[in-house]
Amino acid sequence: WKDMGKEWMIFIQDTNALALKAIPSIIGASKQNNWQMNTVCVPRMPGESMGAICRLVNEADTTKEIVINVEYNQLDSLLKAKWNKDGDIKNDIGYSHFPGNTNTLVFKIPEYYDNLAKTGGVIPEFVNPKYANAEKTVFKSPTRLECMMQDFPKLLSSAGEVGFTMYETWYCFSPAKNNINDAAACVAKGIPSYGAAEAEFNFYNWTNKVLAIAGVDIQKPDADKVEDYNGMKFAFGPKILLDPTFAITFKEIKEKFVGQNKIAADASLLLCESQVYFENLDLASGSLTCKNGNKVPGKPITFEKCTAGDPEIYQIRGYKPSK
Repeated sequence: WKDMGKEWMIFIQDTNALALKAIPSIIGASKQNNWQMNTVCVPRMPGESMGAICRLVNEADTTKEIVINVEYNQLDSLLKAKWNKDGDIKNDIGYSHFPGNTNTLVFKIPEYYDNLAKTGGVIPEFVNPKYANAEKTVFKSPTRLECMMQDFPKLLSSAGEVGFTMYETWYCFSPAKNNINDAAACVAKGIPSYGAAEAEFNFYNWTNKVLAIAGVDIQKPDADKVEDYNGMKFAFGPKILLDPTFAITFKEIKEKFVGQNKIAADASLLLCESQVYFENLDLASGSLTCKNGNKVPGKPITFEKCTAGDPEIYQIRGYKPSK
């Protein structure tokens, strides 16, 4: 890639579909600041099971510092020992003082290559055990030795080479990595579920929010439309899919909708080609699919609760497409 003249490389968290939404802007931030490494971050709740970006200063030599991810199983004890006796506490607006690491990482390829060549590709190893009990005497699952890409700053020698870029959570982070029971337990604690039900809902929610910011009138569902899916409660608005062939950046999305456009709460819109523009669209009901030069109307896509006999791909969500 270096020899091909490629400049930037992006690592994504494979459970997080929204990671791709941040790529155009995170590369722009990396280029503007000339960072060797940049991390997509979101506000995190104290105690949330995600790593946090911290600036660590060497006590023996305060001229040495590092900006790096600290895993959540180490964070609270580190903060209690070196920052605050209460550990990972809330700030004035209710979030942790330390931004959450989404593991969407951008590296500058020439310097990345030079550092891996210098170290033989070796990054310090790490163990992140998951326990099944409060006493931490039983493993929840087998524990493995890891080499984590977010530890790359340990290979760097000078300040100003590493940064992070904060986004609102809805824009870039909603992973599907917890099973049904663990997801429901997270909701009961008042923290994100990280389950499949919420991840898919948030994918639809992303499109609705971005189109609303672009000036489209996105109608919200009635309050009585809230349904409980495995402990997660949602009220779906319009179900809109913007394929990357239609638009990628916010600028492109905004240019595709001209005039006064309106999409009803129970409508569905699938856009899968680039040469489609809307002027004064009023999608009051039903669905519209634009693909391969065709514009096909149809019935709206709706969801219903799963039953015990449904396939697992629907059971992990708690809802399925209605027939």
